[in-house]
Amino acid sequence: MTIQKHDDAQPRPPVKQAPPSTLSTHGLIVLVTGQLLTQLDFSIVNVALDRIGDSLGADATGLVLVVACYGISFATLLGASGRLGDRYGRKRLFLIGSVGFCIASMLCGLATSLAAMLAGRLFQGAFGALLMPQILATIHATLQGARHSRAVGIYTAVAGLSVVVGQVLGGWLVSANLFGLGWRLGFFVNLPVCVLVLGFGAFLIPETRGDGTSEADTGGMMLFGLFLLCLLLPASLGNDWPIMRWLVVALLPLGFVLLRVEARCEAGGGKPLLPPSLFHAPMVLTGFFAEAAVTFCYAGYLFVTALCLQSEVGFSPLRSGDSFCGLGAMFFLGSLTSKPLGERLGNHRAFMFGTGLTVAGIIATAWAIRAFGPSLGVIHIIAASGLVGFGNAFMLTSAYRIALSHVERHHAGEASVALATVQQGCFALGTAFAGAVYSGLLPSGYMEAFAGAAFSLCVLLMVVGCLIARQKSPPTEPSLRDLS
Repeated sequence: MTIQKHDDAQPRPPVKQAPPSTLSTHGLIVLVTGQLLTQLDFSIVNVALDRIGDSLGADATGLVLVVACYGISFATLLGASGRLGDRYGRKRLFLIGSVGFCIASMLCGLATSLAAMLAGRLFQGAFGALLMPQILATIHATLQGARHSRAVGIYTAVAGLSVVVGQVLGGWLVSANLFGLGWRLGFFVNLPVCVLVLGFGAFLIPETRGDGTSEADTGGMMLFGLFLLCLLLPASLGNDWPIMRWLVVALLPLGFVLLRVEARCEAGGGKPLLPPSLFHAPMVLTGFFAEAAVTFCYAGYLFVTALCLQSEVGFSPLRSGDSFCGLGAMFFLGSLTSKPLGERLGNHRAFMFGTGLTVAGIIATAWAIRAFGPSLGVIHIIAASGLVGFGNAFMLTSAYRIALSHVERHHAGEASVALATVQQGCFALGTAFAGAVYSGLLPSGYMEAFAGAAFSLCVLLMVVGCLIARQKSPPTEPSLRDLS
């Protein structure tokens, strides 16, 4: 008896997924509001440092950890979060991240001890990392042409303006002391914003996915987080505890194991957090090193300046926030002018130009604090920090172009994620380093302490600037010029 084959037994062609809906203007507003949530948080905390320290009984070292814990968890989970969005849906991960960020902000606002605050900050960084990669990925997946370029421009502008908005808003919220909440309002203000993002985001953001074929690099993520902790804790807490020396000793074997794990993951066809093949091109390694140094020094400058102004000079949170208006405004202006100037001068010369401006601004800040002391005015810091903001925009843009202009096309997405991961890690480390130098020199006087921290940051920037100047840029990859 012959068995006939029915049509149903024939293999069916794969079902094509419908293209994602176009992102509306209102949906874009919801996305960049979520972006503001994660980026404003550092600025708001920065202008509330002195009040947080007094309330929780935290010294300069404790305040370093309040800032740095956010950056470490953010950096560690950033790469994995992007892949989770590709697999399970970017809208879904964005909304989950918003819920978690809301809960973590409430924990920070309710904290009555340093330990509770640090736990809340770790959760804030983790959920911030969960929602942040989904924003740009959704823009790329749902928009094209002029609308895509406009949306990316808005995304970049929001990143630049968040420093100004965060400093001013944070200073006003803390000083206004609405309902007697003081610094806690800087965290509680996130709650209604998160509710609005969730309510409107559920209807206005289209769901998109990637190919979903790559697994999260769990091993690399954990090793990278441990590596950051072994750098952060000794820098923040010093060598008073014997375990800190062992953490320093563990850095070398941890780094070696991290490289081996990442190389094995890449060789097996996976997508590691820090792909070793990215750094085979010398200019890519140079660009990553420059970006790390710039972020390291920028974070350190912001932290010690805000801490010194509030705890020693006597600035209120409002005056401290107003003092950084020049930095944010000039950073935004520099972001607009850095690309055309970089194309005219070359990325290496543009980086040196930015280095000179930034070093001059840091020195001017130290001089103003020493020269005017308790009579220091907001205008003095606005002028000095404006130089730092303008120069930093040139350095960041140039380092980004140096790195990504020499990345092969198939590594473009991985390079962007790796660069963002390194930036966030160095943000935490720069805060810890500058805070440790400042607190270590504080017994000699706050002017000497700030000058010492400023000098160390300037030396690092000048060394990196000289190394960049000695490099000769090879021809860039034409296919990646648009990334830079």
